[in-house]
Amino acid sequence: MTASTSDQPPVTGHAAIDEALSRLDLSGPVGEHASALDEVHRVLQDVLNPPREASER
Repeated sequence: MTASTSDQPPVTGHAAIDEALSRLDLSGPVGEHASALDEVHRVLQDVLNPPREASER
C-alpha cells in the first residue's frame, strides 16, 4: 500500500480494491455511507476470500 494525501484513497496495488476505494466518498452525513461501505466490504470479501471452484471441493 502506498501513502496518499487525505483527499485520495490509499493505493493497494490490487485493481478491484483500488477501484472500490476510489469510488468511496465519505463526505456528508455519516448515515448516508452504509451502502458505499457495504460495497467496499463486498469487494474486499471477494478478493480476500474467493469462492472455491467446484473441482476443488
